[in-house]
Amino acid sequence: MPVISFQQFDTKTGGRLDALDITGEVREVVAESGVRDGTALVFSPHTTCCVLIASPNGGMLEALDRAMAKIAPHDGYYRHDDLDIRTENLTENEPPNAPAHIVHAFIGKASETIPVTDGRLMLGPGQRVLFVELDSSRKRRYCIQVVGE
Repeated sequence: MPVISFQQFDTKTGGRLDALDITGEVREVVAESGVRDGTALVFSPHTTCCVLIASPNGGMLEALDRAMAKIAPHDGYYRHDDLDIRTENLTENEPPNAPAHIVHAFIGKASETIPVTDGRLMLGPGQRVLFVELDSSRKRRYCIQVVGE
């Protein structure tokens, strides 16, 4: 009989490119689920955050910052941020965040799926599960679902 375990976590990000290492939380959810063989899905329900499996050292975040600046410069004009024109999907205190949306489309991923074998995440040496803010500091959440036997 398959086991399905789901947990969500609330956090507050520190701002653009704040990379929260959530590997420990993912491991805990896997351990609590009792799943020996299956998968762990880590999901961000935000369009300006992403989930990455990466090694957060060696200048990785600085390289991502440089790539973001090339893909979607912060000093450009974006219709999305022109609130005299845009009328849909507005939130209270709408921030000018078109570059974060564009970067998410090119670099970011809403989720990562990690194999679970013998009750452990199959991450490579140095790999970590990161929840990355692409916009400004705010309350966020991420979800972890484990499925298997």
